[in-house]
Amino acid sequence: MTDIKHLPVIQTDPDEDEPSCSPKIYVSNEEASLLAEMRHLREHSIELKKELRSADGEKRTRLESEINEMRAKWKNLADQRERAFVRKMIMLGHLPPEADRDYSR
Repeated sequence: MTDIKHLPVIQTDPDEDEPSCSPKIYVSNEEASLLAEMRHLREHSIELKKELRSADGEKRTRLESEINEMRAKWKNLADQRERAFVRKMIMLGHLPPEADRDYSR
């Protein structure tokens, strides 16, 4: 099963020509921090994959294990980034507070 994420945004007036916010991308501090960590994981995984090409035996097993752990961390960070995006959209008024799955009254 493919896990495709769609980040929801409510458009109040479909005939609106101008966007309600600046067309420039705004990334919150929370998102920026998560993206930096994801970038670091990606760079490190590229190095490990290069090492993996020439590795054998125990070293290969250790590298594969480390890469799998990094994939799990990446998925967790991606989920956190999506939640941060939703919180930002709520703060900007594009989504109702109930859109946050961590929201409680």
